[in-house]
Amino acid sequence: MVLYVVYRAPVESTHRSTLPNRLKALGCQQLHRAFWKVDEKRARRVLKVLENNQPIFLKRLREIKNPQLARKKEFTGFGSLVLVMFKLPKGANREKVKNFLRRAPCIRLRRSVYAFYQKHRFYDKEQKLVDALKFVNFIRALGGEVKIISRVVIVNRESAKRLLQETREHVEKEVVKIVGSCKELYMKARDGNDLVLLRDRFSRIRRRFSTLKKVAAFYEGWLKVDFSKKIMRAYHALRKVNSVIQQK
Repeated sequence: MVLYVVYRAPVESTHRSTLPNRLKALGCQQLHRAFWKVDEKRARRVLKVLENNQPIFLKRLREIKNPQLARKKEFTGFGSLVLVMFKLPKGANREKVKNFLRRAPCIRLRRSVYAFYQKHRFYDKEQKLVDALKFVNFIRALGGEVKIISRVVIVNRESAKRLLQETREHVEKEVVKIVGSCKELYMKARDGNDLVLLRDRFSRIRRRFSTLKKVAAFYEGWLKVDFSKKIMRAYHALRKVNSVIQQK
């Protein structure tokens, strides 16, 4: 059986070149930077090579698999995924990609490799969220190269748990940023700064919150992760700023 493996590249540049050479020596085929096709018979040897680089093993299935919750609601898997690997042209606006991904409820496997839920019916009817197809079209519009692999599942359970935790932290960091921006606006509004500029910035923060709320709701439906307390924290921060701006 064919497996896929993706890993986090080491910080040291010398090790970055060593790992590909060792994987090639094992007969692995490089598909995209740190994403490789692996013969299942060599999986243990590959794991040994990549043990310090957070390797994630994946495999393709014919059927669509649902997310998995073991007994006591312990998370064990994301279900079937669509992998999108991309390479941007030189000079491309990476910040633009980062902002676009704010609307994408996906799993970051590594830089330039993202996993989207296979079941498209989970996406909002208004089509404000970004699914795999939208992301692919966006990267291509920037002149980037894209590779797609559908109907894949993560094989190693511990990697799935780690990625779930990273996804939680990503949403929580976005909440912290919104709350921090609200605190800054609140102080400026209270001190009598230019309200026209503050209201414009507040509108942008409010749109960012609206997007985060939709993404968090998607994760809740997909992965049964409850972000309601975090979202309410951002909501109250927005209300506090709004009350000051409206009084001026």
